[in-house]
Amino acid sequence: MRRILTCGCTVAILLAGAQAAAHHGPGLYDRTKSVSVTGRVTQFRFMNPHVLIYVAAAGEDGREIVWSGELTSPNRLARSATPVDWHKDLLKPGDVVTLSGNPAQNGAPALLLNRVLDGEGNVLTATGR
Repeated sequence: MRRILTCGCTVAILLAGAQAAAHHGPGLYDRTKSVSVTGRVTQFRFMNPHVLIYVAAAGEDGREIVWSGELTSPNRLARSATPVDWHKDLLKPGDVVTLSGNPAQNGAPALLLNRVLDGEGNVLTATGR
């Protein structure tokens, strides 16, 4: 019985580790490219595990595309040396921002952010990770 319990715990730990590695794997974003998107904030999620900013921007064909931008965790971002104090009410729907970062490998409108600018061009963060 003890051997079965030990094997079960070992499998559970290995599976949890695999999920964590998959979540933070380098293959999701193309680190060799950088993209900038300017648009209106539609959602700002200042929650774990990552802060997310969603913006609506015009695509090449003129149709609206909602982009997601991923930052680090709220705690890490709030403690980082950025020009602003990050908090859950920093960005509101309708605010204009420019998101810059590495695009998703699969072509989805998603960025791993390395820079966020407000509507006047002020740097909110240049340390996305």
